[in-house]
Amino acid sequence: RWRQSTSLLGQELDSLADFCSFGLAPAVLGFACGFQKMLDLIVLTYFVCCGLARLARFNATVASLPTDQHGKVKYFEGTPIPTTLVIVGVLAYGVYCGKFWRFANPMFQHEGPFASFSQAFTPEYVWGGEISIFPGYELHPLVLMYGVSGTLMISRRLRIPKLLCAAKHIADGIEGIKGHIPRQREISRYMQHQVQANNFTSNKALQSIRAQRAEDVRKGFQHAWRAYKKYAFGADEINPLTLEPLTTRNGWGATLVDALDTIHIMGLHDEFEEAAEKVRQIDFEKNDGAPSKVFETNIRYIGGLISAFELSGNRMFLKQATSLADIMLEAFDTSTGIPWQMWNVQTGTGSSEAGPSTLNNLAEVGSYQLEFFRLSQLTHDPSYHKAAQRVFDVILDNNEPHKGTPYSVPGLYPVFLDIKTGKFISGKPNLGGGSDSFYEYLIKTWALSGFRLQRNLDLWLESLRSIKKYILSRGSDQRLYMAVGDDEGLDPISDTFTCFFPGTLALASRLLNDNETLGIAHDLLMTSYNTFSSMPTHIGPENFGFLSEGDSDSDLSKSQRAEIKKYGFYLDHPYYLMRPEVIESVFYFYRITGDERYADWIWQIWQGIKDNCAVDGGYAGLRDVRIGRRGGLIGKQESFVFSETFKYMYLAFATPDVISLDDYIFSTEGHPFKRSTSFNGTF
Repeated sequence: RWRQSTSLLGQELDSLADFCSFGLAPAVLGFACGFQKMLDLIVLTYFVCCGLARLARFNATVASLPTDQHGKVKYFEGTPIPTTLVIVGVLAYGVYCGKFWRFANPMFQHEGPFASFSQAFTPEYVWGGEISIFPGYELHPLVLMYGVSGTLMISRRLRIPKLLCAAKHIADGIEGIKGHIPRQREISRYMQHQVQANNFTSNKALQSIRAQRAEDVRKGFQHAWRAYKKYAFGADEINPLTLEPLTTRNGWGATLVDALDTIHIMGLHDEFEEAAEKVRQIDFEKNDGAPSKVFETNIRYIGGLISAFELSGNRMFLKQATSLADIMLEAFDTSTGIPWQMWNVQTGTGSSEAGPSTLNNLAEVGSYQLEFFRLSQLTHDPSYHKAAQRVFDVILDNNEPHKGTPYSVPGLYPVFLDIKTGKFISGKPNLGGGSDSFYEYLIKTWALSGFRLQRNLDLWLESLRSIKKYILSRGSDQRLYMAVGDDEGLDPISDTFTCFFPGTLALASRLLNDNETLGIAHDLLMTSYNTFSSMPTHIGPENFGFLSEGDSDSDLSKSQRAEIKKYGFYLDHPYYLMRPEVIESVFYFYRITGDERYADWIWQIWQGIKDNCAVDGGYAGLRDVRIGRRGGLIGKQESFVFSETFKYMYLAFATPDVISLDDYIFSTEGHPFKRSTSFNGTF
């Protein structure tokens, strides 16, 4: 089958007809082919494209193509149709409908994109008839008018299929929430803001220590990779305790794909080539039969493949990323365009993680923007970007903040929403699991777009104002915490997922040259790192709570009060699963400030991981970070250990020019995307 997922075939062909009828493309082609009578070719192409437009308007009924609930064409399916035959067939139909052999009259005898003009103007009313430019050839003046005026329509939005010619599409999201479109001088100003510090140590002895530490982390990664390769190569994960291969992400090899860019960055060339050959063999049309979690598939598989392509230049990775993205795009074919949480590749049906409901959460509907934007850039197909940005359209159109409702504060979004209505249902706003990467991708996608996606910036600034007012809270230890809350109150609980925010906030402060926000980010980092440094293992818990400044501790248990007195917080879920968020934020502060103490913090964490988590099969989780190994280990080593935890630790000791923050934007899964890929507003 020829799948044009989420593309509106009729609109694409109409736009193609408009584009070609402008005359620019056939004019260039005419010169290249040596046509002496170039205008004849322009006229011929115009009629062909009018036929295309006619076909577009009737394709659903004539070809009996499957449509979605809006009546829009979804894709061709059945016997594979070679692209060449599709193009030739469509052109032949266009030639027939245009009846090109009579130049003056036929343009008024079909339903082309300019039918209204053709009904109003005839040769008798326009200059009295045709114009003869070359002896024996006649040209209707309207053809010339269309060609000239069309070239001036620079603001027209065009969407052209990638299979027919290079796509041009004004990107969704460029217009801000108040209608502002960024001007070049604004963009130029942002481009001058340097993210990464330029005061890194020049001390040779210290540089030597850093190189030794980078190599130590590299060897730690190799230890885990060798075990995965020996016992579970190609599987999603390995149980580091039993050495069993595990299928947790549809059996496509989550660890294999997620680790690709880390392997490349560390200079493990043989391992990278072996992994690439294994990735080449993946067939995303087949899996273990279980539904795919669309969000995880995007950040681990699609993001990992895109990053591997950008770092290595191997187009096989891009081909695989596109293949999988086309499958996942089907999950966006809902009544609103908000994706299903789970998608069954085998049956083509969607569901919620909890069953057949239409529930999804903020992070899992709003964390496609970065990967899909870059994929649209690389493939020149706007379908991916449009699908991701459509989520914003629906959320903004269907939700207005009102006091007493789940969505009560502008920019602070509840966790859960219904994909059928696009409306928020429940879940107090927070920066933890279920919400985190939605906010993260607002600012990061704006930066990746070369500061052109104004709506992303507007939404980020709106959210940040509300986060400062309702989410951030001083604890009894005077540290600044990230809680759960809105205008109706605050719950003093948090989790390790929130610890990504200090790093993202620091990045945003440098992109926007906002030193005040950098100070807030630093306060949050000190709190996040304290959850690690205060433990004897130098490793922090999954969930923790705190006592808000001025609040009574009467509702807390005796052990919670004792831990708050000792650590400043109490441990709610004391286990550790090798999560990277604290390490990630410390890494950002090291690269942004050049302060060596942050690299030392990461070294202390790495020592804690080696002492408490290292096993024959890699690195296991801890059941209780307060007592380390003797409290028991957890046989879990997710793919993010390879894509994030080890990557951020290694980059904290590698030379600062390796994946510089001025050159790359990291995805929520730690995959670096190049900032240098140009974007002028179209794909």
